[in-house]
Amino acid sequence: MSHYQKRQIRDTELRRFDRWFVDTELGPAYRGRDGRLRGVKPDEVAQWRSGVEAHVDAMIASAPVQAAWAIGALLVVIFGGGWLLDLLAIPQRFHAPAIGLGVFVVEVGLIGIEIWDYVAGWRDRRDAIEAAVAVRAPLPVDPQRIGSGHNWFQSASWLLIAALVLLAYASHLEEGMIARIDWGWVFAAIPLVWALHFAGKWYNGRVRRLRG
Repeated sequence: MSHYQKRQIRDTELRRFDRWFVDTELGPAYRGRDGRLRGVKPDEVAQWRSGVEAHVDAMIASAPVQAAWAIGALLVVIFGGGWLLDLLAIPQRFHAPAIGLGVFVVEVGLIGIEIWDYVAGWRDRRDAIEAAVAVRAPLPVDPQRIGSGHNWFQSASWLLIAALVLLAYASHLEEGMIARIDWGWVFAAIPLVWALHFAGKWYNGRVRRLRG
Protein backbone atom coordinates (compact mmCIF):
# COMPACT_ATOMS: atom_id res chain seq x y z
CA MET A 1 0.00 0.00 0.00
CA SER A 2 1.49 3.33 -1.08
CA HIS A 3 1.77 6.41 1.13
CA TYR A 4 -0.86 8.10 -1.05
CA GLN A 5 -3.32 5.24 -0.49
CA LYS A 6 -2.67 5.28 3.25
CA ARG A 7 -3.21 9.04 3.36
CA GLN A 8 -6.47 8.75 1.38
CA ILE A 9 -7.78 6.00 3.67
CA ARG A 10 -6.80 7.97 6.76
CA ASP A 11 -8.45 11.17 5.52
CA THR A 12 -11.62 9.31 4.54
CA GLU A 13 -11.92 7.60 7.92
CA LEU A 14 -11.25 10.76 9.92
CA ARG A 15 -13.91 12.64 7.98
CA ARG A 16 -16.40 10.17 9.43
CA PHE A 17 -15.40 11.37 12.90
CA ASP A 18 -15.54 15.03 11.86
CA ARG A 19 -19.16 14.61 10.72
CA TRP A 20 -20.14 13.74 14.28
CA PHE A 21 -19.43 17.33 15.34
CA VAL A 22 -20.73 20.72 14.22
CA ASP A 23 -19.99 24.33 15.03
CA THR A 24 -22.94 26.32 16.40
CA GLU A 25 -23.50 29.78 17.82
CA LEU A 26 -23.15 28.17 21.24
CA GLY A 27 -19.83 26.54 20.40
CA PRO A 28 -18.84 23.06 19.21
CA ALA A 29 -21.48 20.37 19.56
CA TYR A 30 -21.72 16.62 19.17
CA ARG A 31 -24.52 15.21 17.04
CA GLY A 32 -25.87 12.13 18.78
CA ARG A 33 -27.48 9.14 17.15
CA ASP A 34 -30.84 10.67 18.05
CA GLY A 35 -30.01 13.73 15.91
CA ARG A 36 -29.84 16.10 18.88
CA LEU A 37 -26.83 18.32 19.53
CA ARG A 38 -25.04 18.45 22.86
CA GLY A 39 -22.32 20.90 23.76
CA VAL A 40 -18.73 19.69 23.99
CA LYS A 41 -15.40 21.30 24.77
CA PRO A 42 -12.65 21.65 22.13
CA ASP A 43 -10.21 19.69 24.29
CA GLU A 44 -12.72 16.84 24.52
CA VAL A 45 -13.02 16.72 20.74
CA ALA A 46 -9.21 16.74 20.43
CA GLN A 47 -8.94 13.86 22.92
CA TRP A 48 -11.57 11.78 21.14
CA ARG A 49 -10.00 12.53 17.77
CA SER A 50 -6.61 11.41 19.05
CA GLY A 51 -8.11 8.06 19.99
CA VAL A 52 -9.77 7.72 16.60
CA GLU A 53 -6.51 8.60 14.81
CA ALA A 54 -4.72 5.85 16.74
CA HIS A 55 -7.49 3.41 15.80
CA VAL A 56 -7.33 4.35 12.10
CA ASP A 57 -3.53 4.12 12.03
CA ALA A 58 -3.74 0.66 13.62
CA MET A 59 -6.25 -0.44 10.97
CA ILE A 60 -3.97 0.75 8.17
CA ALA A 61 -0.92 -0.92 9.74
CA SER A 62 -2.79 -4.24 10.08
CA ALA A 63 -3.82 -4.33 6.40
CA PRO A 64 -0.60 -6.07 5.18
CA VAL A 65 -0.86 -8.65 7.98
CA GLN A 66 -4.48 -9.39 7.12
CA ALA A 67 -3.58 -9.71 3.44
CA ALA A 68 -0.81 -12.18 4.30
CA TRP A 69 -3.23 -14.29 6.36
CA ALA A 70 -5.74 -14.20 3.51
CA ILE A 71 -3.16 -15.36 0.96
CA GLY A 72 -1.98 -18.10 3.30
CA ALA A 73 -5.53 -19.33 3.90
CA LEU A 74 -6.28 -19.41 0.17
CA LEU A 75 -3.09 -21.36 -0.56
CA VAL A 76 -4.04 -23.89 2.12
CA VAL A 77 -7.51 -24.29 0.61
CA ILE A 78 -6.21 -24.65 -2.95
CA PHE A 79 -3.25 -26.97 -2.40
CA GLY A 80 -4.47 -28.67 0.77
CA GLY A 81 -7.92 -29.16 -0.71
CA GLY A 82 -6.49 -30.68 -3.88
CA TRP A 83 -4.33 -33.04 -1.83
CA LEU A 84 -7.29 -34.05 0.36
CA LEU A 85 -9.54 -34.68 -2.64
CA ASP A 86 -6.88 -36.89 -4.20
CA LEU A 87 -6.43 -38.73 -0.89
CA LEU A 88 -10.17 -39.40 -0.70
CA ALA A 89 -10.21 -40.55 -4.35
CA ILE A 90 -12.84 -37.97 -5.28
CA PRO A 91 -13.45 -37.92 -9.07
CA GLN A 92 -11.45 -35.22 -10.85
CA ARG A 93 -14.56 -33.47 -12.20
CA PHE A 94 -15.56 -32.53 -8.64
CA HIS A 95 -12.21 -30.99 -7.73
CA ALA A 96 -12.68 -27.57 -9.34
CA PRO A 97 -16.20 -26.95 -7.89
CA ALA A 98 -15.12 -28.16 -4.43
CA ILE A 99 -11.99 -26.00 -4.33
CA GLY A 100 -13.93 -23.07 -5.79
CA LEU A 101 -16.51 -23.39 -3.01
CA GLY A 102 -13.74 -23.53 -0.41
CA VAL A 103 -12.09 -20.41 -1.82
CA PHE A 104 -15.45 -18.61 -1.85
CA VAL A 105 -16.16 -19.49 1.79
CA VAL A 106 -12.69 -18.42 2.92
CA GLU A 107 -12.77 -15.13 0.99
CA VAL A 108 -16.24 -14.15 2.16
CA GLY A 109 -15.44 -15.27 5.70
CA LEU A 110 -12.25 -13.23 5.90
CA ILE A 111 -13.96 -10.17 4.49
CA GLY A 112 -16.82 -10.67 6.93
CA ILE A 113 -14.42 -10.74 9.87
CA GLU A 114 -12.70 -7.56 8.68
CA ILE A 115 -16.04 -5.80 8.21
CA TRP A 116 -17.15 -6.87 11.68
CA ASP A 117 -13.93 -5.58 13.24
CA TYR A 118 -14.24 -2.33 11.32
CA VAL A 119 -17.86 -1.70 12.32
CA ALA A 120 -17.30 -2.77 15.92
CA GLY A 121 -14.27 -0.48 16.27
CA TRP A 122 -16.19 2.60 15.15
CA ARG A 123 -19.25 1.65 17.20
CA ASP A 124 -17.22 1.27 20.39
CA ARG A 125 -15.69 4.70 19.97
CA ARG A 126 -18.99 6.39 19.29
CA ASP A 127 -20.60 4.55 22.21
CA ALA A 128 -17.91 6.03 24.47
CA ILE A 129 -18.69 9.56 23.25
CA GLU A 130 -22.44 8.98 23.60
CA ALA A 131 -21.92 7.86 27.19
CA ALA A 132 -19.76 10.91 27.96
CA VAL A 133 -22.37 13.42 26.75
CA ALA A 134 -25.53 11.53 27.72
CA VAL A 135 -26.17 13.63 30.83
CA ARG A 136 -25.88 16.95 28.98
CA ALA A 137 -28.99 18.81 27.89
CA PRO A 138 -29.54 19.08 24.12
CA LEU A 139 -28.75 22.46 22.59
CA PRO A 140 -31.66 24.53 21.19
CA VAL A 141 -30.45 24.05 17.60
CA ASP A 142 -32.58 22.61 14.81
CA PRO A 143 -30.67 19.56 13.54
CA GLN A 144 -32.42 19.82 10.16
CA ARG A 145 -30.59 23.08 9.53
CA ILE A 146 -27.22 21.36 9.45
CA GLY A 147 -28.13 18.30 7.38
CA SER A 148 -28.16 14.61 8.21
CA GLY A 149 -24.45 14.21 8.93
CA HIS A 150 -24.27 11.04 6.84
CA ASN A 151 -22.44 10.84 3.53
CA TRP A 152 -24.85 8.79 1.41
CA PHE A 153 -22.66 9.16 -1.68
CA GLN A 154 -19.85 7.36 0.13
CA SER A 155 -22.19 4.65 1.42
CA ALA A 156 -23.57 4.07 -2.09
CA SER A 157 -20.07 3.72 -3.54
CA TRP A 158 -19.15 1.16 -0.87
CA LEU A 159 -22.32 -0.85 -1.53
CA LEU A 160 -21.62 -0.88 -5.25
CA ILE A 161 -18.02 -1.99 -4.69
CA ALA A 162 -19.22 -4.72 -2.32
CA ALA A 163 -21.67 -5.97 -4.96
CA LEU A 164 -18.88 -6.18 -7.56
CA VAL A 165 -16.58 -7.99 -5.15
CA LEU A 166 -19.29 -10.51 -4.23
CA LEU A 167 -19.99 -11.04 -7.92
CA ALA A 168 -16.32 -11.84 -8.49
CA TYR A 169 -16.25 -14.23 -5.54
CA ALA A 170 -19.48 -15.94 -6.60
CA SER A 171 -17.91 -16.71 -9.98
CA HIS A 172 -15.73 -19.27 -8.16
CA LEU A 173 -18.78 -21.44 -7.62
CA GLU A 174 -19.69 -21.93 -11.26
CA GLU A 175 -17.56 -21.34 -14.33
CA GLY A 176 -20.63 -20.75 -16.50
CA MET A 177 -21.65 -17.79 -14.35
CA ILE A 178 -19.00 -15.59 -15.97
CA ALA A 179 -20.40 -16.33 -19.42
CA ARG A 180 -23.93 -15.38 -18.32
CA ILE A 181 -22.95 -12.02 -16.80
CA ASP A 182 -23.88 -8.95 -18.80
CA TRP A 183 -20.47 -7.28 -18.64
CA GLY A 184 -21.86 -4.04 -20.02
CA TRP A 185 -23.51 -3.36 -16.66
CA VAL A 186 -20.34 -4.32 -14.81
CA PHE A 187 -18.19 -1.93 -16.82
CA ALA A 188 -20.84 0.79 -16.48
CA ALA A 189 -20.62 0.42 -12.69
CA ILE A 190 -16.94 1.38 -12.65
CA PRO A 191 -17.41 5.05 -13.68
CA LEU A 192 -20.46 5.16 -11.42
CA VAL A 193 -18.31 4.14 -8.44
CA TRP A 194 -15.82 6.89 -9.27
CA ALA A 195 -18.64 9.41 -9.68
CA LEU A 196 -20.03 8.50 -6.26
CA HIS A 197 -16.53 8.64 -4.77
CA PHE A 198 -15.94 12.20 -5.97
CA ALA A 199 -19.49 13.19 -5.04
CA GLY A 200 -18.73 12.00 -1.52
CA LYS A 201 -15.61 14.17 -1.43
CA TRP A 202 -17.65 17.14 -2.68
CA TYR A 203 -20.24 16.53 0.03
CA ASN A 204 -17.59 16.48 2.77
CA GLY A 205 -16.19 19.78 1.51
CA ARG A 206 -19.66 21.31 1.31
CA VAL A 207 -20.49 20.24 4.87
CA ARG A 208 -17.25 21.78 6.14
CA ARG A 209 -18.02 25.06 4.37
CA LEU A 210 -21.56 25.21 5.75
CA ARG A 211 -20.42 24.50 9.28
CA GLY A 212 -17.27 26.56 9.23
